[in-house]
Amino acid sequence: MKRFPITLSIAGSDSGGGAGIQADLKTFTSLSTFGTTVMTCLTAQNPDGVAAIHEVPVTFIKSQMDAVLNYFPVSACKTGMLFSEGIISTVSDILSQNRKIRLVVDPVMIATSGAKLLQDDAIEAMKSKLIPLADIITPNLDEASHLLNRMIAEYDELGTAAKELYAMFKVPILLKGGHLKNAKEAIDILFDGQSMFEFKKPFIKNANTHGTGCTYSSAITSYLANGLSLQEAVGRAKDYIQNCIEDSIQTGKTTHLNHFPYR
Repeated sequence: MKRFPITLSIAGSDSGGGAGIQADLKTFTSLSTFGTTVMTCLTAQNPDGVAAIHEVPVTFIKSQMDAVLNYFPVSACKTGMLFSEGIISTVSDILSQNRKIRLVVDPVMIATSGAKLLQDDAIEAMKSKLIPLADIITPNLDEASHLLNRMIAEYDELGTAAKELYAMFKVPILLKGGHLKNAKEAIDILFDGQSMFEFKKPFIKNANTHGTGCTYSSAITSYLANGLSLQEAVGRAKDYIQNCIEDSIQTGKTTHLNHFPYR
């Protein structure tokens, strides 16, 4: 009988299927883990944007987490859209009691479409309560700029920004440079407090990147659950997300990531 490691996504849903928990579950399955979920928000969205957000009550979020963690031996967990201070505090309190679980924090603040996915009063809770619990955080340039309260826009700034974020939180940082303008390569920087690692892939022009952040972080989670080191997990996840983009599938008006590129 096969035994897959257990992964957990604590995030919002995407009714369009390309991001959020839907993307996480596809990734978990594609990379040979058994995915479990805790729903934090329901969204009415598609690749054009987010039309509405319904926040799940924190009492029900706690019930979901208890149901999963009291039954399944979760190896690795990721957080995505947490939306409010109350949700972040609830999730952080429970995860702080389960420190053996590897934790990937994707500090989801703004959707690719521009929709705001984190309330202003939640940012401080994320910085003080959740991020310090993480094995790695995976901000994109916009999110890193919010966390550092200054713009990061050039390749030469990535290494310095990653070090500043590490100094702030004392956890490994994967700074994603996919939003660099006029870039020929998608460059991500991993800083673990001692060493700097660079991961590069050719930049794919005119690609629909909806859900790439969710998919990337859930791929890292999957590889950590399968026992890889942090550097190995990020490198393999970078390969995976590149293949998902390159092998995109046509869905309605646009393309979506193919979360099963190896099949």
